[in-house]
Amino acid sequence: MNKKCLFAVVMMLVSLICLSACGALRNTAGKNKALNESLPYYELNAANYDEISYNGLTYTITDECLEMSELQEEIGQVSKRFKNVAGEDFSFGYVYSIVDVDISNAVAVNINNEYRKADIKYNDE
Repeated sequence: MNKKCLFAVVMMLVSLICLSACGALRNTAGKNKALNESLPYYELNAANYDEISYNGLTYTITDECLEMSELQEEIGQVSKRFKNVAGEDFSFGYVYSIVDVDISNAVAVNINNEYRKADIKYNDE
């Protein structure tokens, strides 16, 4: 095979890969847009950023990280970004239910691409 034919074949393969990747990104973007429009917002405690609340329930965000396999489905969103006083960036995303855990006990919150467990806060705490 001459160099021109080989180059043409390689370019076609690269083009196909790029097109399929763009399609996957569009699908992800479409899914995220639909989720953003349908999921309720959880309120982030602006005083200390370690609590979220929704529908009369307040959760305290812990340092415990969960694996994606421990999560069920998206049940809400925080959608907040900020820098703390030390200049660190924080990005809060979706809220998830946890496998075999009732949402009245705990949920998981995506913070900087980590799934952090958030335990229910009782009124006497």
